[in-house]
Amino acid sequence: MAFEFIREDLTEARYIRTVRDTIGRDATDVAESFFEQLLMLQQMKYENPAFAKKYAQETLKYGFDGVKPGATDLGNLGSILANPNKYPGVTSAGTVGFDELGFKRYLRNIVQGRTTPSVDRQFLLSQQKRLGISSSFLKSARRIAGDYTRATPQERQAMTARMINAQRQDGKFKSDINRSYSKTVDKKGLTPDPKKKGIPGWAKLAGLAAAGYAVGSSNIIG
Repeated sequence: MAFEFIREDLTEARYIRTVRDTIGRDATDVAESFFEQLLMLQQMKYENPAFAKKYAQETLKYGFDGVKPGATDLGNLGSILANPNKYPGVTSAGTVGFDELGFKRYLRNIVQGRTTPSVDRQFLLSQQKRLGISSSFLKSARRIAGDYTRATPQERQAMTARMINAQRQDGKFKSDINRSYSKTVDKKGLTPDPKKKGIPGWAKLAGLAAAGYAVGSSNIIG
């Protein structure tokens, strides 16, 4: 049954399917979207390893030489970053780099069931720098995802809540990873309680995470 819903959720890309979908996008936004979905995959590696393995396989399947209807959204976003000259419709707002070889190695490790936190931390930090990620939220999320086994429940919830909120923007909720991600984190109790009033749950949780990192969190690097 688990693999059945994986097949349903990985039919084809929903966020970026064709070259037409790249027109009018900003290179910085593409980089942030890629990084967000990369961090979601990193989290799924722990919360739903069967899905993460299948998604990594499908992402590797089509390569990164161009946007393709059958490829994953993460793969298509990676293809745009790897081949910027192919997509004149994507405007540039600065230099955006992409470590394609490192990304392929990361995906293969997921497929083969290899989990080495120190390697993941270094890879995610390297991608953050190459992609020019400046968002303080994404930097904090990267720290949580890179050291996920040692993150507190509050930190995991903070990351999850902000990821879900970010996916509501710019149609990213349509991405092929979002459906399974949302199902998984809800099942694992990682989503905030919608009944709580006042400050949105994601904001409270993000504040907890930020405080945890600011006050001498010894397991975070970068």
